[in-house]
Order: sequence, then structure tokens, then C-alpha cells
Amino acid sequence: MSNVKYLFGVYNKNFEMPLPKKGFKATAYTALAIIAVTCIVIPCCLIVGFITDIMSTAMMMAGSKTAALMSEIHIMSVFSLVFGLFVIFNVLFFSSDREHLVTLPITPTELLAAKFRHTYIAESIMEFLVLLAMFAGYFIACVKNYESLSSFGIISVLMAVIATFVTPLLPLVYCAIISMLLMALLRNVKNVKIFSHVSDFFLLLFIGLFLLSFRDSGGVTVTNYIDSLLANNNLFFRICNILFFTVPILGKAMEAESIIYAILYLLANVIPVAVMLLIGKYLYQEGLYTAASLGSKHKQADANKLNIKLTSPFSTCFKKEIKVLLRTKAYSNNCVYINLLWPIGVVLFFVLSRKNENVLRFIELYNNPSYPRAALIMMLAVIAISFIASALNTLASTAFSREGAHVDLIKYIPVSYSTQLYAKVLTAVVFTYPGLLLSLIAAQYFLSFNALAFLIYALTAFLAMTICIVTGLSMDSAAPFTVWSDEYSALRGNLNSFFNMAVSMLVAFLLCALIFLLFELTTASLTTVTILVLIILIVASVLSVIFGRKIIIDNMKELY
Repeated sequence: MSNVKYLFGVYNKNFEMPLPKKGFKATAYTALAIIAVTCIVIPCCLIVGFITDIMSTAMMMAGSKTAALMSEIHIMSVFSLVFGLFVIFNVLFFSSDREHLVTLPITPTELLAAKFRHTYIAESIMEFLVLLAMFAGYFIACVKNYESLSSFGIISVLMAVIATFVTPLLPLVYCAIISMLLMALLRNVKNVKIFSHVSDFFLLLFIGLFLLSFRDSGGVTVTNYIDSLLANNNLFFRICNILFFTVPILGKAMEAESIIYAILYLLANVIPVAVMLLIGKYLYQEGLYTAASLGSKHKQADANKLNIKLTSPFSTCFKKEIKVLLRTKAYSNNCVYINLLWPIGVVLFFVLSRKNENVLRFIELYNNPSYPRAALIMMLAVIAISFIASALNTLASTAFSREGAHVDLIKYIPVSYSTQLYAKVLTAVVFTYPGLLLSLIAAQYFLSFNALAFLIYALTAFLAMTICIVTGLSMDSAAPFTVWSDEYSALRGNLNSFFNMAVSMLVAFLLCALIFLLFELTTASLTTVTILVLIILIVASVLSVIFGRKIIIDNMKELY
């Protein structure tokens, strides 16, 4: 037990990036932290609590007290399982400290327990807050529907507190067990790519199950989802009840105020952890040896067949950035392929909402010149999505952190700071802007706006993206997170990404609010407002490039 505690303390050194403790940078990061909490954490929790309140109220009126809450917990558990799978696999078997730890006098079970404990906390902090908001929304719905605080008792409150910190446990235990079992199979296959395909398989499986649940309801809507839960014929919910078996036990404990079910819930979470540790006792160390042997056989290179060509410094730096992003699974998934979510999301939104009266009405109004407000809403959506998409892929906000312990080479390689900076900028643009353009093309197909509108939206998206990229590069160059054990740590532990997202959301909100108020409170036409928007974005992007370049290069000179 003491070894587990000691190892956990060591892993916490890589829990998150160290922040500047004094001077202007410390003040700036404190301000960024306040903005992040205000713009991301609090709104996210409020939205989740509101949705839980609305869904729980509807379900309670129909006679089902906890079904809405349980369905939301199931959805969160699915996300934890799918997106935690490759993280757990990477932490357990491919972290950079693997070779050092296996030589220490510690058992495989202790090493597994320490790594799992650290990863569980690191991956679940935001989930804890979201779950807390869910339970708060549930209790608010109880008070509203039953008009009394007695609608829930001490057991329900106690279970909500416990479940807030325990719910993410079972999905991550599944991830660890699947990781160890697959590593046993990889002993003969010698192909780590199979594991990423397993993660993709689970993602497609759960999406398919969710969509299949609406096969007889006439479309994917909240109303149809609630109706299927009430009828107890929701395939997704029923399968999740079996897979995440602790959730229905939690629901029964809260509904019946049962101490028996409360104890059973705790046991139901402890037993899978014990099974994971037991499996780890026999498979984890062997899996570490397998991981060490994967990719260890290299072919001898023939210099005459390498076909080495001289290229410009900029081309070399740019190709290096591209190759690192595409060849590293953590980066390709979180920084590159995530940009495809936006065009796919736009298509799915319009396809799944093709019978939605509100969406059909919006499309009709958008194509009506006498109702310019719909076109204004489209402009605001382009601005918001462009800022959020450019920050969410973290291409700019981890550009220097991805260099890791070799970040000081930026100062010593015979390539100018400007050239290296431009390569990072172009990389972010190449992977971000096509996704935004594809989103606009998809929107154009459904909304049928003309070529001029498309060009205006495309220019707006480019300018917003430019501002966001410069902001992210400025933050990451000021305090890069370079001491990490694996590539996932460089992303998930990097507060620069979190702060860049918060700033982007704040700027997008302020800009959209300004535009909307200008249109609503003045007699300005849509054309006038559009021109003003472009002028604001052009001036802001030009200034950010001019001053941002100087700030980033100064920061590059101070990199250690």
C-alpha cells in the first residue's frame, strides 16, 4: 500500500503543467483561470443541471422518478469508456517511465493500482463537476414536482455525493481490463494499431445502438427519447443498464431510500476494481514486456535507397510538424481528426432534423429576404463555431508543448524563429480551415445560400481562426508544458488548451452579443452589420498577427 501511495505521488508530478508563480505571467494565468472557470466550467454545469431538471421533470410527471438521471449517467459512462480506452492503454503500457518503473522492487499489482488511481483522478475532474450538476438538477426537479424537500431523503443525498466521485470508476476499470486482455493478444499479433480500431469499434457500436433506439419513433428528438424511456423499449438504455450495472442499483437506492441498495452499490463498484487488480497480477507485467518488444525490430536503412533531397528550412519544419501529428495516435485523434466532427455534425444535424418544424421554419426564413434575422443568426453561428473549432483541436495551444523535453532545440537548430513559427501556424491552418470550409459547404447544401454569402462566411471563419491560432501560440509559447510521461498528458494536462478555449468562447460571445445588439437596437441593415463584422475581424486579426508574432518570438527566445 505504501508503494502505491508513493507511486501515486510521483505520477501527480505530471498531473498538470506548472504555472508561472510570479511576475506578469503569473498574473495573466490567474486571469485566464478565472476566465476559464467563468466561461467553460460554470456554464457547462448550469446547462447540464438545466437539462437534467427539464428531463427529470418530464419523467416524474409520467411516473418515473430517476430514469432521466440514469440515462444521462449512462451517456456519460459511454463517453468515459470510449474516450478513456486509448488513454488508459497508453498510460498503462506506453508511458515514458515504463522502463524505469519495471526495474523497481514493486509488484505489477502495485504499479497498476498507482497508474490507474492517477489516471482516474486526472481524467475525471470535469466529470465530477458535471455529475454534481446532474444530481443538483435532479433534486431541483424533485422539489418542483413533489413540492417538498421530503421528496428525497438523506440516503439520496448521500448516494448523490458518493456517485459523483464513483460513477466514472466502472468505465475506466473496463478500459484497464480490456487493455490488459488485448495486450495478451498483441503478444502474438505485434500490431498496436489493432487497439485503436477497438476504440473506434466501441464508438461506432454505441452510436449505432443510440440511433437504433429511435428506429420506430420517427426521428432523434428529446421527446422521442423520453417516450422510449417511459415505454422501457429504448435499446441503448437497456443495454447500458446491463453494461453499467451499478447505475440501476444507484437509481433503486435513491428511489427507495434503501440502505441495502446503497451498500450493494458500493460493493458493485469495489468488486470490478478487485477483478482488475487480480487480472493485472497475472497479465500486467507480461503486457509491459510485450509493449517493450512492439516495434523493436528495425530494418537496416540503405543510404543509397533513402532518396534524400535537400529542402528549404520552412518545408522541413512544416513536414516535421505534419508527420508528428499524423504518426502519433494521441495527436492525430485529438488534434487532426477532431476537425472532421464539424462537417459531419452539420450534416447529421440537418438530416436528423429534416422533420423538425423549427429547423424547417428557420430554413424557410433564411431564404426570405424580408426576414434578415435568420441570416444574422447564421453569421453568429459561423463566428461561434469558427472560434470554438479552432481552439478545440488544440493545434496551436499545444504547438510548443508537443516538443516535450526537446523544446530547447527551437533555440539551437539553424533555423530562424520566424521560420519555425510560420511552420506551426501553417500546420494549424491546414488542419483547421478545411474542416470549417466543409462545414460551410454542408450548410450551403441545406440552406441554399448564394456564392457571395459563402465567401463572406468563409472569410469570417478564416479571420476568427487566425485570431484563435495566434492566441493559442502566444499562450503555449509563454509557458509550455514540456515534462510529460506520454503524449496524452501533453494534451489533457495542458492548461494552455483549456485557457485558449475559454478566451475563444469569451471573445466569440462578446462579438456575437455586440453584433446582435447592434442589429436589434439600431436601424442598421444586415449588409451594414456584415460589413462592420468583417472590419472588426480584419482589424483584430491583423493586430493579433503583428503583436502576436513579436510576443511569440520573444517567448521562443526564452524557452529552456
